[in-house]
Amino acid sequence: MKNIDKVLVRCFLLFFITVVQGQSKDFLSWNSLELGYEPSKNWDFTLLGQLRLKNDVSTIDEYFGQFQVNRRLAKGLKLGVGFRYTFEKDDQGKVQGIENHFRYHIDLRYRNKLNDFTLRYRIRYQNKNELGVDDEANKFLRFKAGVEYNIKGWKLDPKLDGELFNRLQSNEERTDRFRITLGTGYKIKKAGEISGFYRVQSSFNDVARETRFIFGLKYSYTIK
Repeated sequence: MKNIDKVLVRCFLLFFITVVQGQSKDFLSWNSLELGYEPSKNWDFTLLGQLRLKNDVSTIDEYFGQFQVNRRLAKGLKLGVGFRYTFEKDDQGKVQGIENHFRYHIDLRYRNKLNDFTLRYRIRYQNKNELGVDDEANKFLRFKAGVEYNIKGWKLDPKLDGELFNRLQSNEERTDRFRITLGTGYKIKKAGEISGFYRVQSSFNDVARETRFIFGLKYSYTIK
């Protein structure tokens, strides 16, 4: 247990040192409601609604609805497809207002247990564009890895995730940003789960680095 504590402390210190180097900072809030349906062990479906606040949680950034379907391919391995319709608030420039965006993504997820640890991996292709605008879609290849530690006799098991965003445009391909997330969840018997996280997202642009500190809450319920 002492070794686990040391690892967690070191991860937190690395987390803090990395993000304080950002030049432009903002505090955001992402809050979600999720309804899941699992008709069998091979299929599951989710509906997600989320509200995001920006400018130090003072104004609406965006809100969206998302539908996802996942198919179990093998033990611990899933293929997923998701569709998202987003209303984004544009408050910059001469033309401001609500923009409509559509996004789809394709996931390949794998998870396995190693003693008291659960390891998670995800590769996601993401394609997003603004409706009614003849611009090239924003495309990303995202790589995510995470670990959860099961503390015996403790319901708030810690989770640590890291994610890289690789931008895929016609004229460039580069690693655009990264995320580091520390979270936990609490399962309520027959009433779903409440989870929370603290996340730092930062770009790799040394000249105009943007760092965002994000706090999120989610309530989820799954019908089986």
